[in-house]
Amino acid sequence: MKTSLILAFLFASLPVTGQVDKIKAASADYAGESKSTDTGGSSSGSGNGGIFVDILMFLPHWQAYKLQDDRQRYPPMVSLDVFIQGAFKPADTYIFWPRIRANWGLFSTDFRMNYMMEKNDTGGFTSLRTSDWQVLQLNLITSRFITFRVGAGTMTEAFGANRQFTEVTLAFGIHAPDQSEVFFLEYRDAFESGADVHARFEFSGQYQHQIFKTGGFRGYLTAGGAYQKYYNTIDFWGIEAGVLFRLY
Repeated sequence: MKTSLILAFLFASLPVTGQVDKIKAASADYAGESKSTDTGGSSSGSGNGGIFVDILMFLPHWQAYKLQDDRQRYPPMVSLDVFIQGAFKPADTYIFWPRIRANWGLFSTDFRMNYMMEKNDTGGFTSLRTSDWQVLQLNLITSRFITFRVGAGTMTEAFGANRQFTEVTLAFGIHAPDQSEVFFLEYRDAFESGADVHARFEFSGQYQHQIFKTGGFRGYLTAGGAYQKYYNTIDFWGIEAGVLFRLY
């Protein structure tokens, strides 16, 4: 609770500006720009193909190891996570994050909706939404105390030209051996290959505290902070809170 109060004080001292309309305008400007970046050339990755084949051949063995050995030390190795979370910034800006992630040994897939809502001059709300799908994540480290995963997928804007961007993620967690307490950090970057503009950059940190346990079903309260930057210029700082349900 002390951490949440400190975060609230810090965020309250930040300058307040409207974000939703600026993000939509930035997206429209970006969509209207001519980005003809066809170089007409093709690069031959001599030697790289063999490395990727070796990695692909190794994945089944890695997966077998994860499921046989690490699952004993890290029960959420095969699990389903459902998040109902949100963030707010003093001065009437809110983000809502319904999210679901399926974990199966080395592999995970993660889908999230990113809703941003902001009060306008008429007393109503202006909003935007993106759909963020981490198609494939690799759980590189899964131990009793630490998890680390990397992933790649898409971020799609559900407004304007409905542009779609590549999104990559890094996630790092420190947790108690029984998974009752978790500290989780996540980095996201949505961009278009070959372009200097990043549609959204995000960094978040949260603390997850277990509130109940029934067999393989657990519930957590979450609290922390989040930072997003849209189109290299538009910032959002928010205090995060929510619940997490985990089944394994």
